[in-house]
Amino acid sequence: MTDINYEAAIRRRMKGMIDSDTKVVRKCYRDLLNREPDEDGFNHFVGLLKNNEIDEEQLIDILKNSTEYKLSHPIEIDPNTSTDLRMKKEWDARAKMDPLLAIATGHSQSEDDFWKSGVDECKNLLGIEGDLFSTIIKNKEPSKMKILEIGCGIGRILIPMSKIFGEAIGVDVSSEMVQLGQKHIANLPNCKILENNGVDLSLFADNYFDFCCSYIVFQHIPEKKIVEQYISEVSRVLKPKGLFRFQVRGSIGTKPKKITTWDGVQFNSEEMHKIAEKNNFQIIEESDFMQEYYWLTFQSKK
Repeated sequence: MTDINYEAAIRRRMKGMIDSDTKVVRKCYRDLLNREPDEDGFNHFVGLLKNNEIDEEQLIDILKNSTEYKLSHPIEIDPNTSTDLRMKKEWDARAKMDPLLAIATGHSQSEDDFWKSGVDECKNLLGIEGDLFSTIIKNKEPSKMKILEIGCGIGRILIPMSKIFGEAIGVDVSSEMVQLGQKHIANLPNCKILENNGVDLSLFADNYFDFCCSYIVFQHIPEKKIVEQYISEVSRVLKPKGLFRFQVRGSIGTKPKKITTWDGVQFNSEEMHKIAEKNNFQIIEESDFMQEYYWLTFQSKK
């Protein structure tokens, strides 16, 4: 074999090994983390495999011990379990594991950071520093307004809201989250955290709330009909001309391999406009739907 042919054979062999390592990393990410690998993770693990620093079994162990895997696979559960019960059980398990991590992964290193992030995100959600807050209160006195947060967890955003509005109520599908949250609001008489069934707002009467919101919640719901049901219920419990500010998972390019209670359904702009019209809302604010955090503000046309 000539030197040229030998070098070509080596290059083909090396390319085959790299291609094999590439496939292993992609498969492990898809099977375990339910997504395509991010660029940094992909390059890191392909490099480790290429240099024989780890093998496939070790890569599997690394990913199974990651925070992302633990949050997305919090408990073994019967695959025939109904969606509402699955949401309750899996979010209860996440709450028992680490409620701060499950609620705000990027702000879970300390309780101070966790609660401060809630104050900051409350201001952002309400548009305190812009025109949105004026639209929310509509010349009303905030201390006389009733607001609802869907998926409030332990009260990270609800508690700051209770210091602005007269009555702040949060609902959550997880009894574990609710119990923890109720401890944090024990000295806040105008704040309530209630357990709901995860699919509607049957706890509340028609036209009860002046403002409703939801943050980083609907993106974890595994069925579109449940999100749509919540929006329908908000239309019912919201007062005429009231606002509903929320976000869903947008139509991002990297769809999860499997829809779960961690990696929920995606929506596009056309779908949300149809849902708004169907439920007697008009859209007064809309971000780019080609993002993971697709923000919308609906106003009741009642």
